[in-house]
Amino acid sequence: MTLSIGILTHSTNPRGGVVHGMALAEALCDAGHDVTLIAPDVTGAGFFRTPRCATRCIPAASVPDLPTLVECRVAEIRDALRNDTHFDVLHAQDPISANALAELVAEGRISGFARTVHHLDRFFHPDVSARQIRGLTAATELFTVSQLWKGTLLADYGRHAPVVGNGVDLTRFFPKTGQHDHELRARYGLPLNARLILSVGGIERRKNTLVLLEAFEILHRDHLDLHLVIAGGASLLDHSDYRCLFDERVRSRGLTDAVTVTGTVADDDMPAFYRQSSVLAYPSQTEGFGLCPLEALACGIPVVVPAAPPFTEHFHTLEAFWCDPEHPETLVCALRDALSVQSKVRFQLSGPATAHRFDWRSVASRHLPAYWRLAALQHAGVAASGALSLCPK
Repeated sequence: MTLSIGILTHSTNPRGGVVHGMALAEALCDAGHDVTLIAPDVTGAGFFRTPRCATRCIPAASVPDLPTLVECRVAEIRDALRNDTHFDVLHAQDPISANALAELVAEGRISGFARTVHHLDRFFHPDVSARQIRGLTAATELFTVSQLWKGTLLADYGRHAPVVGNGVDLTRFFPKTGQHDHELRARYGLPLNARLILSVGGIERRKNTLVLLEAFEILHRDHLDLHLVIAGGASLLDHSDYRCLFDERVRSRGLTDAVTVTGTVADDDMPAFYRQSSVLAYPSQTEGFGLCPLEALACGIPVVVPAAPPFTEHFHTLEAFWCDPEHPETLVCALRDALSVQSKVRFQLSGPATAHRFDWRSVASRHLPAYWRLAALQHAGVAASGALSLCPK
């Protein structure tokens, strides 16, 4: 039997939850289900890449401050789906779309919904914080991507959430270079002969970018051929204060010519970015799973990740280099080891072998028991509504 599934994300930008939602939608579509990927779209340009499934982009206003933006996005998604009852399952990948679905449940428009918690942020605005909590407590079915967050949801909210994990598309991420790779450096103004240390996700406190810059500065003193590249960074959150600190430190330490910040990059360029780099530096303070290290390994380059969950859950000791995100000296040591010739040769083979353990088809299959329960609930609700409408007044 085929399910009609709507998967909702907070935006069309290449953030982790959006990438996960798109890949999940594609895997479910490949399995024969009728899947639509749904998101607010501020620019009107659609999703960051064209997926192998139907899409629905909801016109969205550009809003400057986060509390107003959250309320605006919740209303936009809720209103767009209010009279669309053909889905068997609606599945939110974030608190914003989850709150929109929670309001549709409260209105009696749908019987329930699913939610994946990738990670939880710390918000200082009480209304935004309340929306985050409601986005998980109101969900009928809950998923998460790692044991770390499964434990958090159970301990802090009393909610059971099976771990569905993440996958990697080995048809897109692989070690062999092509013409696209050779053109990449010229198009992004990267030095042709430099060894690139790549960071993905933009300049954010959560990504620990200032600690990475400190570690890079130490390495660069002895290895002038090193160049730091920070790719990506599309976000609903305002990281401008942290970005100012980063820019000032780059200028004051004389690293302007040794650091490139690309901003958002074309999705087709990401495999080439990995392959052109000598290492992915990923000393993040908070992650749900960490998709980028998996993509980098699939492309055959070493990765440096925190020696803590969730990374220790899905990578074995020799499958990555490890650091303490709070101590730059450990990041320096890990990067130095990862940059060795021996590591480059080893990860060309071991990286893709590690990535091969993670596939989106398995991730999609882990959702199906909950999806069938939601579909049964939705059909029962529709039947009850129809029966009520036939009752004599």
